[in-house]
Amino acid sequence: MQQKLLHPWYSYGLVSAQFGFIALLLAATHPWQITDWSFPVHILGAILGLWALKTMHLGHFNIIPDPMPHLQLVTTGPYAFIRHPMYASILIFFLPFPILHSTPISWLVFALLGMTLLLKLHYEEHLIRHKISDYKIYQSHTKKLIPWVF
Repeated sequence: MQQKLLHPWYSYGLVSAQFGFIALLLAATHPWQITDWSFPVHILGAILGLWALKTMHLGHFNIIPDPMPHLQLVTTGPYAFIRHPMYASILIFFLPFPILHSTPISWLVFALLGMTLLLKLHYEEHLIRHKISDYKIYQSHTKKLIPWVF
């Protein structure tokens, strides 16, 4: 089945925006200030990301949303509950920053990071659906980012 690819720079643009918004979020807040409640949230985000990496195996990790040539669907570990645990881990890890340093800029940058990750995951899913025939079935049994919710 032929898949519709956007310009290759679209994928790199999304990744650049992702890291740019992370850098802006860190610059707009005080990331070295950790509280009793924020530390466990950071750890939760890190654990989810590491669990996802271990489940998919590091050699299959791809930072751009374009599927690898020999893509295999992973449905175990955190992928049994959500389709994009790496993106969820980023959002969880960085959520305490705008909460602790609540400014319009920090919330705007966090929202832009979230929107970038949503664009990235929708584009990735579009490409994967054309590459793996069972992906629609997998989508019907899992949520995108939050188990049982979204």
